[in-house]
Amino acid sequence: MQQQTVGRGWTRLFAAALLAGTMALPACSKDKSGTGPATVIVLMGSVNGDNGAFSGSISLTIDGAGVVGSFHIVAPADATHALTGTYDSGSHAVAVSGGGYNFSGVYDGSNEISGTVSGTGSGTFVAAKDASLTFCGSFTGADDGVWNFTIDGGSIVGTATTTSGTVIDLNGSISGSSISVARPGGGTLATGTRSGDNASGSWDNGVGSTGTWTGAKCS
Repeated sequence: MQQQTVGRGWTRLFAAALLAGTMALPACSKDKSGTGPATVIVLMGSVNGDNGAFSGSISLTIDGAGVVGSFHIVAPADATHALTGTYDSGSHAVAVSGGGYNFSGVYDGSNEISGTVSGTGSGTFVAAKDASLTFCGSFTGADDGVWNFTIDGGSIVGTATTTSGTVIDLNGSISGSSISVARPGGGTLATGTRSGDNASGSWDNGVGSTGTWTGAKCS
C-alpha cells in the first residue's frame, strides 16, 4: 500500500515538472554569445544512476575542441575514472568517456550543461560553471532514492532519482547555511541546512508525500 503511495506522489511531481517545462536541463559556459566557449571553462556537477543505481560527482574542463575531467563515484562503491572527449562548437555537444562510462551533453551558451550517461551504467548528469561544491546523498520517507546537487554561488542545481526511476530536477538556493529547493510548478520541495561537508533536511512534494534527506560533499 505504501509503495503505491510512493509512486503516485512522485508521479504527480514529475507531471507538474513537465507542465512547468522544467524537465529540460540547461547547459554551461563563460561565453554568453551562444557561439561556443572562447576560453577554458571549468564545470562541476552531479551524476545519478537510473533507479538510484549509483551516485557521484563529475568535473569537466572544456578547452577549445578538447574536454578532460573525472567521474567520482560515491555509491555503491568509491571509484574515480578519468574522462576525455570532445566539444563540437557547431552543435554545442560535449562527449566524454572513461571507465566504460559515456557522458553526452549539450552546452546552452549560459551557465550549465546536462545530459545522459550510458555504457557501464546509465543515468543523468548536470554540471555548473565555476561551481565549487557538489553534495551527494539519499532521501527516505513516502518515497526514497538518491540525489545530487552542486552549489554555484548562491544557487543549487542537480537531480533526484527515485528507486522507481523517476528523475526530478533540483533547482534552488543557499543563503548562509540554509538550503531551499523549489518545487516544480511553485512552492518549496525541500529545505535543509548545510554544516561543513554535510547537509540534511526534509522534503514535501505538495501532494501528500513527505520525508527526509541527508548527504555529504561528494569529493
